[in-house]
Amino acid sequence: MLSRSRAFILMSALWTLTFLSILVLTLFGTIRQRIILFQRLETRARVQLAAEAGAKKGIAVLLDDLENNQFMLTAQAKMRRMNNPGEFAAIPVGDLRVEVVHGAPDDASGTVVEHWGMADEQAKLNLNTASAETIRALIMEALGWGGVEAKGLADAITDWRDTGRHEAGGFFSDDYYKGLEFPYAMKDLPFERPDELLLVKGVDRKTFDALVPYVTVYGDGRVNINTASRKVLLSLGLEANVVDKVLKARRGEDDLEATADDHIFMRTFDVAAETSKAVPLEAREARQIDALNAKGVFSTESGIYSFTARVPAVDGGYQKTVVCVFDALASRTVYWYEK
Repeated sequence: MLSRSRAFILMSALWTLTFLSILVLTLFGTIRQRIILFQRLETRARVQLAAEAGAKKGIAVLLDDLENNQFMLTAQAKMRRMNNPGEFAAIPVGDLRVEVVHGAPDDASGTVVEHWGMADEQAKLNLNTASAETIRALIMEALGWGGVEAKGLADAITDWRDTGRHEAGGFFSDDYYKGLEFPYAMKDLPFERPDELLLVKGVDRKTFDALVPYVTVYGDGRVNINTASRKVLLSLGLEANVVDKVLKARRGEDDLEATADDHIFMRTFDVAAETSKAVPLEAREARQIDALNAKGVFSTESGIYSFTARVPAVDGGYQKTVVCVFDALASRTVYWYEK
């Protein structure tokens, strides 16, 4: 009888030990999962703060320029903002590194090339102020479309932004949007963001990606003659040889943008005269530049810049990306997007 009692006690002890072991393992697994979760949350928070720090670095550079030189554009200031690996290639934030970059059209290759720094939004054509004819010209340059096809898209873009009922291309635009499988109303107001283009008739992702490096919705509509790309300047109505001469004068001896020998046009009405000092201009070519200047098309500076701050991942790609557009003259962020 005693041996049975001992056996029962032993079995009870074994079952208790087994139960406790299972309980400990379960608790250990739960704690381990929570530790991993907390580590991931901590990493996510660190990456988030690093990306925000990169964006604030870009903003700080703009505000510093504004404070120290009233935002007048010089070759050094242009380099600092738009072509500056020293400040923007690997910004240390704790044990992380942040990059600040922008994509700029390369006139030689016809592609968009990444640079360290920020892009001048007034180097682009403003979708809210440009005429349908100017937008049509840019579409032909940027997309390589024919005149009729480009006119159709330009009309659709101006229809989207302009108030009232419009007829373009033989149909009422309002009726087109209402007739879609998933209908929506045409905006009849200015574009607030460039990616609104994706809602416009005729704009798919491929068209958008090809056009967006050349267009903006920020600024007063004037194009900065010191930073505008060849295709944007062509869309304004300048002949190709005139544009090439302006760019040659602007880029200096090395024929590169945002380098130490860049020539900066300080006043719009001096562009033709200063270009002719570097490259001979015919009288009619000078008149083309002066005529556009008389219409208020050009500016020589800008306070609105866009950039991407991103945190590289160890295995490639990026852990966090922040896209920012900052108006330094108004000291405010006009666009902020995270992914």
